[in-house]
Amino acid sequence: MTQKKSLSSTFVAGAVSGTCATLLLQPLDLIKTRQQVRITAPAATHCGLPTDLVCQRRGMITTFSTVVQHENISGLWRGLSPSLSRCVPGVGLYFTTLTALQQNLVPAERKPTAVETLALGGFARSLTCAALLPITVVKTRFESGNFQYSSVYGALRNVKTQEGFRGLYSGCSATLLRDAPFSGLYYLFYSEGKRHLEEFHKARGMERYHGFMQFGVGLLAGFLACGITHPFDVVKTRLQSQVSPLSTRSVAVDIYQNEGINTFLRGFAPRVLRRSINAALAWTLFDTVLSHIGK
Repeated sequence: MTQKKSLSSTFVAGAVSGTCATLLLQPLDLIKTRQQVRITAPAATHCGLPTDLVCQRRGMITTFSTVVQHENISGLWRGLSPSLSRCVPGVGLYFTTLTALQQNLVPAERKPTAVETLALGGFARSLTCAALLPITVVKTRFESGNFQYSSVYGALRNVKTQEGFRGLYSGCSATLLRDAPFSGLYYLFYSEGKRHLEEFHKARGMERYHGFMQFGVGLLAGFLACGITHPFDVVKTRLQSQVSPLSTRSVAVDIYQNEGINTFLRGFAPRVLRRSINAALAWTLFDTVLSHIGK
């Protein structure tokens, strides 16, 4: 198989896995965002919520029930359009970049080391994140309930007109501090876990392990990577869900001083569920689809 064909196959496999994961897991992303944002009074009224900030303190189940009660079951998929606009090409671009980097930087006769794996995953995610950040901003605003945009294109145009390019790239540093370490750590944990799984089965004379075992490795890798990077996710959501010129540092300090350190864990349960399942599903589907395309 040529490198060109390999990269095109990689993009298709990544896009397919990204689509399936996004359609299935969008409700968890919305619940996470709702737990982390500051709900404005107009948005609270629109969602049928009290106009104080008590809604921020609600847990995952309560937030789920509130959304279903006041916005119907379809409200759980609010923000699906920007999510698909970001995740489908984003996952494809990430896997393609990761494959290209590994093919060009790591000798073919060996697998990448742990440090190389961490660096490759982080760099590939950084490039993807920077390319698609404007859609990420719009996605966060759709999910927050604080903005009533009619379409992804309309939202991008509105942000560009009212806030300029700074608005389209709000929360850039917080997003990079979240996504680059997450992807690097996830790729490291997943690759090492998969390697140990392969060695375990080979030692017992088994040719291949079951897909659910690979999925379990992905879940564990996602949980560990989420736990390390979650505070940056809270800061990123705050920055992107409001029209504000504040910096990542000033928002982090404000959260710590006015709401306490526990606020940096807000939305952790839905995020760790979504990112763990999403990453495990994406990598499992990616490996499966790629193996069929490559035949």
